[in-house]
Amino acid sequence: MGITKIIGYSAAIIATVLLGSIGFFVRNISANGFIITFARLCIGLVFLIIFLFFKKEIRNILSIKFSFSLLSTGCLLAMAMLCYMNAIISTTLINAVFLLYLGPLIAVGIAAVFLKEKFTFLNGGLICLAFLGFLFLLEFDFSLNVDEFKGYLWGMGSAVSYALYIVFNRKIPEQIPALTRSFYQLLFGALTMLPFLDDSLFSLSTKDLYWLTAMGFFQGFLAFPALVLAVKHLKSIEYGTISYSETLVASLIGWGFFSESLTLSQFFGCAIVFSGGMIQVLTTIKNE
Repeated sequence: MGITKIIGYSAAIIATVLLGSIGFFVRNISANGFIITFARLCIGLVFLIIFLFFKKEIRNILSIKFSFSLLSTGCLLAMAMLCYMNAIISTTLINAVFLLYLGPLIAVGIAAVFLKEKFTFLNGGLICLAFLGFLFLLEFDFSLNVDEFKGYLWGMGSAVSYALYIVFNRKIPEQIPALTRSFYQLLFGALTMLPFLDDSLFSLSTKDLYWLTAMGFFQGFLAFPALVLAVKHLKSIEYGTISYSETLVASLIGWGFFSESLTLSQFFGCAIVFSGGMIQVLTTIKNE
């Protein structure tokens, strides 16, 4: 396997584990979804700036040539989170998660048409296998209640935003480092969230501030640069296959930390998702 693929898959696994653990933080924070999303981006940005100062790379931030893809990914990142949070509020969690993870499938289609990314029948079969495992994790239990139509719209918004985020990251010039990409994505993502904040931002408890800071570090500073690095070095279908492991991580965290039971069907789904990701990696090793 080439060094770029090793970096890409390693970053994808790190991003998957960190992003899949979002529920661990959210369940310990009493703030609303808008504040959580803003803190995730803004605090992550602060940690990244500190890191760039220590590495003496902060000047590199100002020496790049801007592009529409670079600027738009920050807004898309924030919109994907915002739509997802509102989908959770407006419909069931199962429906919200189901709609969000249509994003990688949409991204594969967009990349094939507009970026001319080629994929084999094996690639297509693996992402379908990962999606099937995801459905087993949900136990195929998602309703289509007309009263929840607003939630479906928010959910589709999260899926489209997530898909476009993946695709536009692939269009950012290769010479722009991952940390520089992450800086501007976190910056523009945080700015996008500012209009949605309310006065409750100034009445957060000490406990909330501790958890928001921890979430900003792990979910913002560590997770998003890893995600950016992954989509920089992997094709959309390769990252899409691995990304479904986020649902596996979320399920295992719920089972291990919050005593949420996993049925036989859900265990079967975990095995399918894990198998799909492993086959994708092993296939790449064999072919390269």
